[in-house]
Amino acid sequence: MEKKEIFRDTKNWYVNIEKYASPNLINFATGYAGNRILDLGCATGEYCVKLENLGFKCIGIDINPQYIEKARQNGVEAYVMEADNLKFPDYFFDTVLLFEVLEHINNPLKVLKEAKRVSRKNILITVPNCTQFSDLRASGLTYEHMLEKDHINFFTKNDLENLISKEFKNFEVKEKEPVWLNQLLIASGLPGWLRFPILLFNKIKLYKTKLYNRLYAVIEL
Repeated sequence: MEKKEIFRDTKNWYVNIEKYASPNLINFATGYAGNRILDLGCATGEYCVKLENLGFKCIGIDINPQYIEKARQNGVEAYVMEADNLKFPDYFFDTVLLFEVLEHINNPLKVLKEAKRVSRKNILITVPNCTQFSDLRASGLTYEHMLEKDHINFFTKNDLENLISKEFKNFEVKEKEPVWLNQLLIASGLPGWLRFPILLFNKIKLYKTKLYNRLYAVIEL
């Protein structure tokens, strides 16, 4: 396998990708967001489109001009803009979304401060969960998007809590999107006759996986 197949160059990844918006993240946004939303790091604007269709007002920003061009083609109000220097007035939005963004940013605290400045209600965050990444490695399983070249921050639950606590008092971080036990067992190479009793124990709650794909954070302002 070539290096480019393992460490993906995601600089323009979303230009030719469609239907990438996660239903879990859409549900997260609709469960907490106010009416006026900033999608910070919006890529080609798919989350904005879906949220607009659900009755929200959503504006997107990204540093990638190609993404913004496509977002505008999709009918999104979108701007090329740096995440740590937002060209919006104070409290212009109810909610700022930082979905799969902080892992890419050199100074995530500065970005959080800017998000705080332009928000009235809350900030919603998701990042890949590195809390028990070593357990996944031991099972022969990893997250596909952990291998992207532009990931520079690898957050455990404690890491994300410590970062947020430097600027905010009212917040909650949760591990979400469980990695199903069967995925781990298949990746481990165990034969079916050994996987079955483990899955049975899991079903009757004698054994439970504690691995989760993402961290979700809600910061209340």
